[in-house]
Amino acid sequence: MRAAQPAAPVPASSALVMAPLWAAATPAAPIETPPPPEPARCAPEPPLEIRAVELPPEAELVRIVREKPEALGSASIGSPTRGSLFGGVEMKESEGILRAGGYGWGTEMVIRSIERAVRVVRRCFPGSPRLYVGDIARERGGWLKPHRSHQSGLDADIGYYYVTQATWYQRATAENLDAARTWALVRALIEGGNVEMIFIDVSVQRLLKAHIAKLPEGERPPEDLFERPEKKDTIIRHAWGHTTHFHVRFRDPAAVALGERFANIPPYVLAALLAHHRSAVPAMKPFVGAPRPK
Repeated sequence: MRAAQPAAPVPASSALVMAPLWAAATPAAPIETPPPPEPARCAPEPPLEIRAVELPPEAELVRIVREKPEALGSASIGSPTRGSLFGGVEMKESEGILRAGGYGWGTEMVIRSIERAVRVVRRCFPGSPRLYVGDIARERGGWLKPHRSHQSGLDADIGYYYVTQATWYQRATAENLDAARTWALVRALIEGGNVEMIFIDVSVQRLLKAHIAKLPEGERPPEDLFERPEKKDTIIRHAWGHTTHFHVRFRDPAAVALGERFANIPPYVLAALLAHHRSAVPAMKPFVGAPRPK
């Protein structure tokens, strides 16, 4: 018989090394969990398209005013504190808007801007209550008691959203203000692309800022949006008397340009033309039962 061959040695690299039973197990490296993604913001509507108008010569402008004034669109004549309105559009009540003033006429761009912002809020916050909209301007503009502005169709008084039952001219406080909806409204107005400034009492601004601070970083607005002691010419500014509503001054370059052209027409000619084309639809009666906004 052949002698048994000795077993081949096992290479050290492949030898099974048994750890003592009392040796402590090496803890597994912790698995880093990535932070959850920030919730996607409700997408805004596209900004309103700013109407570009090629203004005709003065003689042609007079003819159009006489024969087909609706072809010109809205004209903001003069200034918000000393002006008038031509071709205004009336704010109508809807599923999202309640009228709270007797004078809801503005340039078409102003009315569409408010309607757009309310649509954004209702889409992003289903079940939103209707929003009160106060005075904008008279049908043909001009002085509107007790306001200092609201004369040329570019100013609007707009209510806040509340977590309680809303009424017009209700003071906004930490207990009743719906800061989320109100900020969504203000943001939507600004993102519409034609807001010059918004007047909000500083006490309400603080409530909005507290809400903004809780938003994901990507949803927070630029720091220079709100007025600060060292910077006053911001979009959102303080004005006394605006704890119950806020005041928006809109930009409407096309309406202002047309209004400047009207200024070149002799006043007696323009007055006769405008009087001839007054709307047959009467303006709403003034809202009764609450103080009038400034």
